[in-house]
Amino acid sequence: MRCPVLSVLLAAGVCLAGARAHAVDASLVTGSLNGNVLAAGDNKVMILSPEGKILWQHPAGLTHDAWTLPNGNVLFADGAAVTEVTPEHKVVFQYKAKVQKGGGTYACQRLEDGNTLIGENSTGRILEVEKDGKAVFELPVTPAKEGEHMNLRMARKLKNGNYLVCHAGAHLVKEYTPKGQAVLELKTPDIAFSAVRTPNNTTLVGSLKKIIEYDPKGTAIWEFSNTDVPGVKIGSITGIQLLPDGNIVAGCYRAYENNEGTGLFEITKDKKLVWRFADPRTTGSMMAVQKLDKDSKPLPGECLR
Repeated sequence: MRCPVLSVLLAAGVCLAGARAHAVDASLVTGSLNGNVLAAGDNKVMILSPEGKILWQHPAGLTHDAWTLPNGNVLFADGAAVTEVTPEHKVVFQYKAKVQKGGGTYACQRLEDGNTLIGENSTGRILEVEKDGKAVFELPVTPAKEGEHMNLRMARKLKNGNYLVCHAGAHLVKEYTPKGQAVLELKTPDIAFSAVRTPNNTTLVGSLKKIIEYDPKGTAIWEFSNTDVPGVKIGSITGIQLLPDGNIVAGCYRAYENNEGTGLFEITKDKKLVWRFADPRTTGSMMAVQKLDKDSKPLPGECLR
């Protein structure tokens, strides 16, 4: 079935900014992928089919965070800016940090009130920004030093109103109240890239060689290592998504070595591989990932990524 986004663009005669469905090898996706996937790579944000075909793509920098929104637009953070584009590549929202040294913005999240949460890595701040780019909330977080590359990676606003923040270089995930009080601190074994608060009030963290689940007191209660799937080479685990059925989808930074590796994958909680995408020709890094349905729409319910 052709992706609706692609059908609309072709009918309108819209150029896909160089997007094309390259020849697909049977080996691009192994296992059972039952929907499309939004993925962000070295120089583009893209939607892939269950076979690994590129259905849609938009040029970007080294993108760390990306979302398909309910309206079909794509929101992404590529260091230089946080940008929202329509399927036709029209920019309808953009925020650029005044300080770009070290990487301006690596995290984004569309909030229920229509504002956008932004993790401003360059200054170590969490912002909530209106559609016109005006910041209506600002929270400096620590540790952070202006201009450092590894201040922040993913940041999320939680249902309780607090903020879950990955302090990448410090190997810490911290939960802050809106007043800046740290109410949870998790020490990670490597770079703290991504963190998701689960429905069970645990915290799932992507930390390069491992995905770790911590209980509310900060004790590690489950982990997946990038060596836990026999015969499958997995590099640095970065972005993660917790699916409604409890499975976990993950993306990888510098996914391939000597043309071997894994760009994207899904595992069960008992560490069984559901599917994996591998194609060094597509992009060398696939840090952000969001599993979609067969029509390239977000899965039902809250998107936990």
